[in-house]
Amino acid sequence: MFKSVVFLVHGLIFILVALVGIAPIFSIAAPDPGRDPIYNWVWGSMIGFFIILVWVSAFVQLRIKKVKVFLISVIGLIAFFILTYQFIYPLVLDLFLE
Repeated sequence: MFKSVVFLVHGLIFILVALVGIAPIFSIAAPDPGRDPIYNWVWGSMIGFFIILVWVSAFVQLRIKKVKVFLISVIGLIAFFILTYQFIYPLVLDLFLE
């Protein structure tokens, strides 16, 4: 039961991060001519790093098998994603408005 919950929760976090991360990179909006292409690399590397954190967290949870550590880990992953998303939100907004 614990194993399936770990896979389900981390899978949902993985899908959420992947969808939020890939959407601005492959936006159908016209690209801003003054925007530096390095922003796509910064955004993509942040999402890639976070996805690696989700994988590592899932494997650690399967080894430790403690509910308290699982809850702290999941809440920490979600909080970390919200904090990082907050700082690069203007970048995402620029991709969709122009």
